[in-house]
Amino acid sequence: MSRAVFLTGTSAIEAAKQTLSATSLSAEFDHGALRWIRWRGVEILRALTFLVRTPGWGTPEPQISGLNIQQSDDTFEVSYQAHYTNGSEQLRVNIRFTGRSDGALSASARIAAETPFATNRTGFVVLYPLVGFAGSAVQVEHAEGASEELTIPDAISPGQPIFNIRAMTHRPIKHLSVVTRFEGDTFEAEDHRNWSDASFKIYSRPIGLPYPYHLQPEQVSHQSVIIHISDNAIPSDEQPVIKTAASAQVAVGAVTKQVIPAIGLGLSADESADAIAHAPQLAQIGPVHLLLRYDPAAQHKSEHLAAASQLASRTHLPVAFELLLTASHDPAPEIAQAAQLLKDVGIAPLSVAIFPKIDERSFQPGETRPPSPSDVDIYREAKKAFPAIPIGGGSPAFFTEFNRKRPSIGAFDFITHATTPTVHAADDASVIETLQSLPHIIRSARQIICAEKQIGGSEKQILGSEKQIARNVPYRIGPIGIGARLNPYGSGPVANPDSARVGLAANDPRQRGLFAAAWHVGYAATIAKHGVDTLVLGAPTGPFGVISTQQRYAREWWDTQEEGSVYPLFHVVADLASGSGKPRLEVASDSEKLAVIGWQEGKENVLLMANLASEPVNVTLADVGVAQVRILDVAHSEQAALSPQHFRQESDVRDIGQGLTLDAYAVARIHYQR
Repeated sequence: MSRAVFLTGTSAIEAAKQTLSATSLSAEFDHGALRWIRWRGVEILRALTFLVRTPGWGTPEPQISGLNIQQSDDTFEVSYQAHYTNGSEQLRVNIRFTGRSDGALSASARIAAETPFATNRTGFVVLYPLVGFAGSAVQVEHAEGASEELTIPDAISPGQPIFNIRAMTHRPIKHLSVVTRFEGDTFEAEDHRNWSDASFKIYSRPIGLPYPYHLQPEQVSHQSVIIHISDNAIPSDEQPVIKTAASAQVAVGAVTKQVIPAIGLGLSADESADAIAHAPQLAQIGPVHLLLRYDPAAQHKSEHLAAASQLASRTHLPVAFELLLTASHDPAPEIAQAAQLLKDVGIAPLSVAIFPKIDERSFQPGETRPPSPSDVDIYREAKKAFPAIPIGGGSPAFFTEFNRKRPSIGAFDFITHATTPTVHAADDASVIETLQSLPHIIRSARQIICAEKQIGGSEKQILGSEKQIARNVPYRIGPIGIGARLNPYGSGPVANPDSARVGLAANDPRQRGLFAAAWHVGYAATIAKHGVDTLVLGAPTGPFGVISTQQRYAREWWDTQEEGSVYPLFHVVADLASGSGKPRLEVASDSEKLAVIGWQEGKENVLLMANLASEPVNVTLADVGVAQVRILDVAHSEQAALSPQHFRQESDVRDIGQGLTLDAYAVARIHYQR
C-alpha cells in the first residue's frame, strides 16, 4: 500500500520544487512557475507564471521541454519551452525568468501558435499575497500613462478593482517597495479571494474584450513582466522570522461566547438511494443533519425525495432542504409543489433555502442576467408553503456568485453559499492556501448581509418592519469539499476519470485521503472563529462521501476493500459534530501549517488539531500535561477505514507537555481535564 494513497488518495506524487536564490532574492520553481517570491524572507509575490485558458476556462498543463536552470551567488536564470494542447490545437511558448541579487526579477515569453488556437486568456499572471497587499495603498500607472494611488479594498470586489495596468507599486512591509511592470498587452486586476484563492491576480487580456479569441500561427507575440525591489531597511535591522512547518506551539485560552457551528452532510437528491444501504454507519456519525438539494432541472424526481426520506428515517438524521427554481418570474407553483412532495414522502425540513437555477451560473458584474424570481417573491411564497421554519437564500454556487448577485437585505432568515478550492489551481499547496482567504470571505459576506436598508411597500408587508437590520442574520457555508459539485464557469464539473489533481473536477482523489481530513479541520477552525453558524461538508457517499462505495472511476486501495469502509473525513465530521453547539475555546497556533479548533465538553477541554503540511510537525501545547489522544494518520489509516468504531473508541493516555509529533496531514483529537 502506497503511503501517498492514504495521504492524498492517489499514488501520483507532485514533482519536487526547486529553490532558486540570488542572495536576498529567492523563489520556488514549480512546474514552470515561480512561487513564493521573497526578499530577505518577506513574501513579495505569491506567484509569477504563464497560463493558458481555453474557451471553457480550462487550464491545460504545459508540457515542458528544454528546461535549463543556472544559478550563481548573485543570479538565477530559468528557460524552457512550454507546449500547450487543447484537442487538436497547439501552442508553443518560450519562457525565461531571470533574478538578480540587486532586486531585479524579470519574465519574458515568446508566444507562437502552431495551429489556430482558441483561448479566453493567454499570458503572464502575477499573484500578490494577501498579507501586505489587501487593504494597502498601491501606486498604479495605467496603460495610457496616467498614474494614481489606490487602496486595495479589504472587502472583496465582485469585479476588477483595477483596470488598464502598465505598472504597479506595492509595499509589503515598511522600507520595502516593489514595482511590477507589464509589457506586451493590457493588464488588469482580479480579486482572487472571490474563489477562495489566497491572492490577488493581475492578468493580461481584459475580461471586457470579446472571448474566446484566436492566436494565429503567423502572429508571434511577446510579453514580459519586470520587477524591481527597493529595500531601504538598515542591514542590521532584525529580519522577519520565517516559521517552518517543523514545529508549532499551541496556546489554549478561555472559553468564548461563540459555539462550534452546526455540522451537515451535503446530499444531492439523486444520490440518496445509494446511501440507504449504509445507514447504520451514517447513524454512528453523530448529531449532523442532511442538506438535501432538490433540482428538478437536473432530473431530480419524487422517488429521489422518497429515498432521501428513507435515508433520514434509517439514520435518524434531520433534513434541511434546498430547492432550485426554473421559473423566470412566479416562483409560487414550484415552491408549492416541492412542499407537497416533501409532505408526501414524510420529510419535515429543519429549514428551506431557495435559489433560482440560473444562479448556478456565473455572470460578470453588470452582465445581463436572464429573468428570475425576486428574493422578495421567493421569501413570500416560501413562507406560505413553509410557515413555521427559517427560509434562506444567497447562492447555490460559490462566494463569487454570492458577491456578484447579492441577496436583498433582510429578505431571508439566513444566508448561505458554498466554496471550492480548485477553481484556479489544483496543486496541494494552493488548496491548503485557500484557507487563508476564508476570513476575508466571511468579513465581506457579513458586510453584504449586515447593511441597513429602508423597506416599504410589499417588502414592508413581508418583513413586518419599516426598517430591517440584518446584523444578526445567521450565516451558513456549504456544502464544501476539495472538488467542485458544480461548475458556474462551464457546462459542468470537469471530467477526471484518472483521479488526477484537476481543477473544478467533482472527483478529486484528495477528498478520500488524510489531506481532506486536515483541510476540513482547517476550514472549520477558521470559520468557527468568525461566527459562522453552520458548516456543511462531505456527503454520505459518492465523490464527496464519508463512506466508500464503488464509483465509475478507479480508486486506488479502496476498490480492493468492501463497500462501507469509511474515508478519513468520516472521523472529522463525527468529531466536529460532537462539538456542535458547545462553547468554543480560544486557541492559537504560531504556525499557519497547524489548524486547531477547541471546545468545552463537560469538565473537559477538547481540541481537534490538523497538520496542514506534507511533512511532520512537532506540536507543543502550553500548560497541557496528561491527555487522551487519538491520532488519525497514515499509521492508523487502515484501522480507521475498516474498523471505524473500534478506532474511535481507542485513545492513548499521553503526557504531551513535551510535545506531540503529527505526521503529514494527520488529525489529532485531544481531550483533558480542565
